[in-house]
Amino acid sequence: MKEKRAKIIVLSLAAILIISVCAGAFMYINRFKFNDPNTTGNTTGNLNNGGMFCEYDGKIYFSNPYDNGSLYRMNSDCTQAQKLSSDCVAYINTDGRRLYYVRNNSGSQRAAAVLHGYLYGVYRTGMDGSHPYTLYAKQSGAISLCGNYIYYQHYDTKTALTLYKAKIDGSENVMVSDKNYMPSSYYNGKIYFSNVSGNHSVYVMDVNNNDSMSLFFDANAYMPDMEGQYLYYIDQSAGYALMRYNPANKIKEKLIDGKCVHYNLYGTKIFAMVEGDEIHGIYRMNVDGSQKELIAQGDFNNISCTSQYTFFQYFNDNVTLYRVPTTGKITTIEQIYVK
Repeated sequence: MKEKRAKIIVLSLAAILIISVCAGAFMYINRFKFNDPNTTGNTTGNLNNGGMFCEYDGKIYFSNPYDNGSLYRMNSDCTQAQKLSSDCVAYINTDGRRLYYVRNNSGSQRAAAVLHGYLYGVYRTGMDGSHPYTLYAKQSGAISLCGNYIYYQHYDTKTALTLYKAKIDGSENVMVSDKNYMPSSYYNGKIYFSNVSGNHSVYVMDVNNNDSMSLFFDANAYMPDMEGQYLYYIDQSAGYALMRYNPANKIKEKLIDGKCVHYNLYGTKIFAMVEGDEIHGIYRMNVDGSQKELIAQGDFNNISCTSQYTFFQYFNDNVTLYRVPTTGKITTIEQIYVK
């Protein structure tokens, strides 16, 4: 009897040990994996244009205008498109493990909501759109993945838009500033933004140093984009000219004449919507302003750049999508239909 009891105890302990090991292994395998602090979720240019397209590892994740802005994925050459979610999405970000976006499922008011920046909730999903997780469930504006936090424009009826951050595992959600700062330009651990509550000078926020803020460049700037040794921006005091500034030698350069409505910088190229004295149109140029070429006349928005193609839409048509090569020779603009 004693031997039998001892055997039962040994078997029970062995079973407990096996269960404990298996549970520990399961928790280790399924633990939340965090990012390098300098991880960025999308290019500044794409986020400044609504974050409708986001490219990663040969795939483009995008808001499909032909399907009410639903989340889709396709190859970088625009083949093999597939629907991932019926959510109407904007400000798409990814860290390679997960997707992050702002959702707006407000029916017939979707277009107006996107235009005014008031969308519904910040969400995290798998790369295939599965397992959606709510980081913030109410109205929000632009978002940007900065390391292990989503910085987002928090909206409520009393304070309108303010800047918050939510940790990507959902463990934190705190106010960063009571001002409506745009978090799109994240570079080397710092967010560069225009001080919209003051004189629109460019400030820098160190996300790895308690979100401390300091003046970076005294200018009446709009849509700043820090890339390498240059800060690109629209100068509101110079007729909305597109400029770049080198902080090392403090030299400013005008890149294109005319009123720049918005732009997207990708690699060595800039795409800009410019209202000139005679021609309104979308241009492509090198980052130093050389080799300017008019792509098409008209008023365009939602300029989104990827490695092979740059996409855009006419201002008065938020459904039809056009594309041109991002770096190759442009012979014509091509309408693309994704279903």
